[in-house]
Amino acid sequence: MPEKPPTRRSDLPARLRKQLDALEARAQSNVVAVVIWEQHFSAADRKSLGDDAYLAWKNHGRSVGMWAAARGVSKERAIVDIGYALDWIDTKTCTALLAALGEGSNAVVTPRWIVRTGELWFDGEVVRSIRNQLKASTIVRILEAFEESGWPHAIDDPITAGGDSAQRRRAVESLNDGLKRIRFACAGDGESFTWEPLPPQKRKAAKKKAARKKRS
Repeated sequence: MPEKPPTRRSDLPARLRKQLDALEARAQSNVVAVVIWEQHFSAADRKSLGDDAYLAWKNHGRSVGMWAAARGVSKERAIVDIGYALDWIDTKTCTALLAALGEGSNAVVTPRWIVRTGELWFDGEVVRSIRNQLKASTIVRILEAFEESGWPHAIDDPITAGGDSAQRRRAVESLNDGLKRIRFACAGDGESFTWEPLPPQKRKAAKKKAARKKRS
């Protein structure tokens, strides 16, 4: 069966269409373009746009067009992605908009660390909360490194620079304590961290383990 094409903005309910219009108006400024260029585009993204922020903004339809060209997505998807990346909309709203646009299968599939609230989100829910970020500074640094890198499968160790493996193991144990739906690990090279979603059966086992720990 052929894949259903994305829904046009004009076909959306008035409320969602208005929300997309507002996000687009907010996203298109050159100030937002600079933030996207410096904080959310990888070196490969920038290179694909000619390594010139101003010309990319001017020649590709401003911020939204830049994002769409760099990431290979539709204009509407780019609007939603920018709103989510810049914390203008939450995960629930982002997922709802993408689903309405017919891009539900491409909804948020990577974690998201929101430093302002101390919450780690994944697939529409909070999977870990950190109330005291000063006390948990080591794991916060790891989450920040993943967030700044756009959540690749692996990142270089930001805390020990390839040094103390015991510290790295303790950091991973702390990260995974009370964590739902995903897991962190030390990579085999001993100098990086990885993350991956938990398969359904492992999610159930982790949930039961957490429940037993809570009762004890």
